[in-house]
Amino acid sequence: MTLNKKETVFLRGSDLRRMILEACNYFDIYKESINELNVFPVPDGDTGTNMSLTMNATAKELQKIESDSIGEVARIMAQSALMGARGNSGVILSQLFRGIARGLSGKDEVQLSEVGKAFQYGIVYAYNAVSKPVEGTILTVAREIARGSRQAVQTSLTFIDLLRIAIESGRNALERTPELLPVLKEAGVVDAGGLGLVVFLEGCLQSMLKCAAEEQGTIFTEDKVPTVLEIPDPAGKKAAIGTVMEKFNPDYPYCTELLMKGSGISSQKIRQCLDEWGDSLLVAGEGELVKVHIHTAHPGNVLEICLLQGSIHDIKIENMIDQYKETHWSRPSPDKEKTTTGKAQDEKNPQIKFSGGAAGVSRPSIGIVAVSSGEGLYSVFASLGVDKIVSGGQSMNPSVKEIIDAIMDIPAEKVIVLPNNSNIRLSAQQASELVEKEVMVVDTRSIPQGLAALLALDRAKTLNENFTEMCKRARQVKTGEVTYATRDALVNNVPVKKGHIIGICDDRLIVSGKTVNSTTLDLIRAILTGEEEVLTLFYGQDINDQQARELADLLGKEFPEIEVEIQYGGQPLYYYLIFIE
Repeated sequence: MTLNKKETVFLRGSDLRRMILEACNYFDIYKESINELNVFPVPDGDTGTNMSLTMNATAKELQKIESDSIGEVARIMAQSALMGARGNSGVILSQLFRGIARGLSGKDEVQLSEVGKAFQYGIVYAYNAVSKPVEGTILTVAREIARGSRQAVQTSLTFIDLLRIAIESGRNALERTPELLPVLKEAGVVDAGGLGLVVFLEGCLQSMLKCAAEEQGTIFTEDKVPTVLEIPDPAGKKAAIGTVMEKFNPDYPYCTELLMKGSGISSQKIRQCLDEWGDSLLVAGEGELVKVHIHTAHPGNVLEICLLQGSIHDIKIENMIDQYKETHWSRPSPDKEKTTTGKAQDEKNPQIKFSGGAAGVSRPSIGIVAVSSGEGLYSVFASLGVDKIVSGGQSMNPSVKEIIDAIMDIPAEKVIVLPNNSNIRLSAQQASELVEKEVMVVDTRSIPQGLAALLALDRAKTLNENFTEMCKRARQVKTGEVTYATRDALVNNVPVKKGHIIGICDDRLIVSGKTVNSTTLDLIRAILTGEEEVLTLFYGQDINDQQARELADLLGKEFPEIEVEIQYGGQPLYYYLIFIE
């Protein structure tokens, strides 16, 4: 970043690269606070994690380059974010990056006004990624950030001024999200994706302030931002919602993350073993692959405990005290892999297209990709004709690249994708647009909807015919879900206590209770209309066969007119998934 005699500031590729890397590091400190802002108090609030993984996919690629062309750095930023995007929030963030890259395309350096225009491109791309944009979400916050940036360009002299005004605009919009989206107001939270975007910009600001201090030979001091947002709760009182500057516990300074691989790994056992060794514990997955995250004072002990359960991979240990004092992504050393500056293959649409399929391999007429988690559910999907299963679901959203890889692994030129989760649909849609195959995404928002769609599959019919029939069949089933509450809340006028069991039907919280059986029974009583014929219970990893059979017997006695079936699903976090038709 340079300043000439006319006070004109230029931003180069090295500046953007440094800003993104340090912002990613900054974001990781606060991702768990963002995860906690989930509308439903269920154990799958993963907005912060999805945005963090998307950003870190970008950081990984940016660390490999030394180009000083801002257009080239922005292109790589957009492509890597798109391929690593997870969840709806990650996809929307990747589209913001993509639009910014479009605005910076072909430029070696830019002035303030050009950055403002690039922000406008980002908003357009983000809105276009969502079929039905909803106000009160990350899109609202992003739009107001862009509006503030446009106004700032008229009066500001520096990028630091621009970022400060953009952040202020974003935080003001964030405070208003509960008024625009009633479900946020009732839950007493602001939009998690919008908060994530503000946090990311705050990380960019810290990077710019640090850079300015270095140029001036002064000591860097972190820019202070408000620590709490206050929004009215349903009773009209002020509810303090912890946000980006929530303090970490200095007793557990090491953020430790790793992947475990093996056979029959029990996430519940790992949680029990690690619980005493720190806080912010997150154990996701089961069986062959488990993700572990914990803040601890003894990362060595955490690694030893995990080694007893399986092999460990992708280990990351970071000192959060260092992170808090000063973001410190280092520039790559000269012997790191480099790339040369070059033009994007398609400057208007910086995306990657994939084509493939082994020669001489018999190709099925239509291939099927489904997203699911749980050993039992894998078997059920395979038995119904799924060619490739992508591991993922609640709290484990797969990346766009993982879905692309699954599509390309099938030797068929026409593919149907079943995301089976509302937070994976956008990733699946992005994947479908990046391959040179004819791909259609059925909007299945739950496992039961995905299973119902498969029952309509007929490979003798055309792709369009199957797509139409599968969409129709998916909408004809009811989905019930039984899990536990992660915090106190009031949702749909149902009071919820942390640790209680909750029942959800088609994305609406219906009941809350103290036991799994009573809550499941209450949920089914609430959603049956008397016209249903079959009820299937898929029981999760925390329910054994005897418990499932006892519940099925209770249901059979109370609803003798309905055929009740039980199936082992093995899904994490959710005691039961209920398929009603």
